[in-house]
Amino acid sequence: MISTRNRRQCLEKALTSVYAQDYTSREILVVDDASEDGTSEYIRSHHPDIRLFRHEENRGYIIGRNLLMLQAKGDYLISLDDDAYFLNADAISNVVARMEAEPELGIINFSVLDAEHLVPVLPDGEYYTCCYWGLGYCIRKAVLQEAGYYREVHTRLVGEESDLSLRVLDKGYRLLQFPRATVAHPRYVPGKAYPGSHRYRDIGGTWLFAAKTRLLHAWLNEPFPWYILSTANALITYTAKAAREKYLGHVLRGFYEALREFPQFKATRRPVSSQTMRIYLALGRHMFRDASQVRALYNSPPGILAILFRLGS
Repeated sequence: MISTRNRRQCLEKALTSVYAQDYTSREILVVDDASEDGTSEYIRSHHPDIRLFRHEENRGYIIGRNLLMLQAKGDYLISLDDDAYFLNADAISNVVARMEAEPELGIINFSVLDAEHLVPVLPDGEYYTCCYWGLGYCIRKAVLQEAGYYREVHTRLVGEESDLSLRVLDKGYRLLQFPRATVAHPRYVPGKAYPGSHRYRDIGGTWLFAAKTRLLHAWLNEPFPWYILSTANALITYTAKAAREKYLGHVLRGFYEALREFPQFKATRRPVSSQTMRIYLALGRHMFRDASQVRALYNSPPGILAILFRLGS
């Protein structure tokens, strides 16, 4: 599944890497989010086998991904960013085999290499994690039907992965970082154009949306008193970091927008359990590589003080 907008050049490379996969029992779905560079025409003429969906108005990649997830027929749904591409031809085969081997796995996150230097962006090796990256991952469709799809709170939601990850953990599933499926993805630099387009990385906007969605994530997903602790932590850490980086105005604007927008999303609040919060934090603080370790964690997660001090040491 690929959601794309005005990145035809990148999309061609992504699709080439998909067709090179040795796993052939698949369908390919693409949503063209109102591209103006001939993306839909290219797909229709060069790849008539692709199930193509087109939005005539820009609706955002979150809505696009939800559409693809709903339309996909397979048991395992693989999402790939339009500017990412597979580096190993057996990536999908390895992912399916790993999913089949461990039914408790809900999401597999692919290993990511910086496309320019081919160096890992995330820690190497296989380990259980609290969150995945949206640029390359696999999720069981059955898990989505239990945990729900992406929350369409706005068309440009930064942090949608942590939002869904928390709900998947709450249903008792595991998330795995998986090195045997590797994708390359450009590491964007502020002020430089995105590959395949004329858009630029807006670092100030990134600060704004990160601050806003951190608060919304806590208010919409976390139980009492966790959302209070998370709010205090976000206010302190984001303010301090943004002040050092000279983006304080953007962060304060993000806090303001979160307060302004929360009432319209309040009805979608579905808090997870306190036990899920402890699992989530423990996975973020400590690297669990063994299935027996993570099984023990799910059965008896540590208290908050143990997470913050013992696991964090």
